[in-house]
Amino acid sequence: MIRYHFGYDAPGKLKSGKRLRPQLLLRTALEEGGRLDCALDAAVAIEILHNYSLVHDDIEDGDELRHGRTTIWARFGVAQGINAGDALCAISYLTLLHEEAVVPNNRVVEMLHVLHAANLLMCEGQALDISFETSSLVSMPQYLEMIAGKTGALFAASCELGAIAAGANSARADAYAQLGRAYGLAFQIRDDVLGTWGTTDVTGKPSGADIARRKWSFPVVWALGTPPSPERDIVARAYARNARLDAEGVANVIAALERLGARDAADDAHDRALDDADRVAREEQLDVNRTIRDFLAQGARRVA
Repeated sequence: MIRYHFGYDAPGKLKSGKRLRPQLLLRTALEEGGRLDCALDAAVAIEILHNYSLVHDDIEDGDELRHGRTTIWARFGVAQGINAGDALCAISYLTLLHEEAVVPNNRVVEMLHVLHAANLLMCEGQALDISFETSSLVSMPQYLEMIAGKTGALFAASCELGAIAAGANSARADAYAQLGRAYGLAFQIRDDVLGTWGTTDVTGKPSGADIARRKWSFPVVWALGTPPSPERDIVARAYARNARLDAEGVANVIAALERLGARDAADDAHDRALDDADRVAREEQLDVNRTIRDFLAQGARRVA
């Protein structure tokens, strides 16, 4: 099942993720003067942990497609999907322990703590996301708290682990975590835009899937925070139904969000998060060669 999830047994080339988290980790390690071999196992571990979260997320959201392919639970059943996700989680931590061959033991213990803490924060964020599905209203502070855990935690851990692997002290590693967390927020806001306006060939999921499930994404949370208007009412009524939206309902909500300016608001929030990453780097004197931030920002705007 794990081989199936990663597409190892599939004929031809499968559409896959961008491996953003391991790339962040490796770039941070190199930026801090570390050797690639001292960070490679940590990079593999963070990617495997991310995939464990995806397997469970697909179950929790009922998603039957990922990257245009049937998800594990949809093919093998929910019980096997949970089990495969749990196995990936275990493999992640076992992989990180391989660092003992190239990194001092005390540093490996610190890295294990970072990875476990990130996993816990990610689960807390996911719990909030699930609880929002039965909420009549979600505020912007609540939404930001949720994505800081659900998405920001692993991005923060990626940068922090890279810094630790390179030998950075705790304060500097924590500063890199702040940099990664800011990008995580930007990434999730961009993902919310794709979940609303992205096409299936880009997202690998049905167009408007997040709206159909009435997920509380940035565009929706922002729109329902605007003054009363006919467009706001369309969104509010759809999200008050406590039922999955049909194709017409999805189209009406997306059109209302567009007229309200929710897409532009999301783009602005995304860019502010990247600006925050710049601020952290400037104040803490991180990423002096801009290899991390330039990587983070590339191709980030309006990909739909």
